[in-house]
Amino acid sequence: MSDKGLKKAVIIGATIGALVSLGAALAMDIVLSDTFQGTWWDAAVKDATKMFGPALGHNFIVVGILLVLVLAFLAGFGALLGAAGGIMIRVFFKSVLKL
Repeated sequence: MSDKGLKKAVIIGATIGALVSLGAALAMDIVLSDTFQGTWWDAAVKDATKMFGPALGHNFIVVGILLVLVLAFLAGFGALLGAAGGIMIRVFFKSVLKL
């Protein structure tokens, strides 16, 4: 990738995609926590209990690490989609403006 504009488009798109996906996940957590069966933390406690048993299922560190891994996966997927969107927008405007 020798094109600096393409590098910027990928970086900006990935950053925006990661932030939007995390923002949407956390907003759903805040707004819909009473509607569904709890928050992200409650889901991580249930998953940790199923995976590691009741002894480690309620351990703050284990649940926190599991929650960070899930949110990192969400941010990574959002970054991939954002980078793809940034590339598409860059190609579109480059073809329209003939730069």
